Amino acid sequence: MSGEQHGPPTGEAHVWAVREPPPGPGRKAVVERCLALLTPAELRRYERVVPPQQALHACAHAALRTVTAAYTGLRAPQVAFTTGEFGKPYVASDPGLRVSLAHTDGMALVAVTRDGPVGVDVERITALHDPAGMRGQVLSPWEAARWPQSAEDAAQSGLFTHWTCKEAVLKAIGSGLAGDLTAIQVAPGARRSGPVPVHALPAQAATRTWALQLIDLGPEFRAAVAVADGGSLVRAFHMAPGSTPSVPPALPAPVPPLLPEVAGVPEAPGRQTVPDRGGPSCS
Repeated sequence: MSGEQHGPPTGEAHVWAVREPPPGPGRKAVVERCLALLTPAELRRYERVVPPQQALHACAHAALRTVTAAYTGLRAPQVAFTTGEFGKPYVASDPGLRVSLAHTDGMALVAVTRDGPVGVDVERITALHDPAGMRGQVLSPWEAARWPQSAEDAAQSGLFTHWTCKEAVLKAIGSGLAGDLTAIQVAPGARRSGPVPVHALPAQAATRTWALQLIDLGPEFRAAVAVADGGSLVRAFHMAPGSTPSVPPALPAPVPPLLPEVAGVPEAPGRQTVPDRGGPSCS
């Protein structure tokens, strides 16, 4: 198969979610299917991962390879990656395709776009033994001054929401955890999905326009994707570990708004009433 481009369309970011296979008799076969997709270098990295995290690592990196293959028109073994200073992957065989990988206990995400740099992050919500310490690592001074001094679940999950939003931006920049979360200021509110306003950014990101969106993966996770200079529409999909996804069809073009009805003014020539065609929901 040739390296023909297969999306996403301009202005879109696609996020693929992969759940880690649960313990049981089928888990080993799923992991082996994922390992069969990896290169020798990737297999050597897999061997260095601590055993409890190996299954998730295999599923995540197989997903990065198969998703990238689907959007480049290549077979998974043909996809070539390079990495930045802090491990951000770049598609050597198709530099116009931007990708990002994230994983946490039980879940992996792969984000792709043909707009600007992209970053995705996902975190499983867990009990915080030191909420004050995490606030100091995550929140900007402005956010910290307004943060509720509470150990309630809502306040703790809010910290994970801020963390994922900011980490997504840092991963798009290319610095990841080496960057300063407190240099970013966001306002996600108490939601699990939808656009997030960004009020402050590190200097190296401040000259770009950013689209930051939360992705709803259920109450036990918080996830976000950030795209520079595009990505205003985010579409999220699920895939099985070790599978090769089919690139989703483009959404139908939006219907132009009808002219307002004005009493006594005839309808514009050629104007027609067009039924709403709808389309798949986005997150």
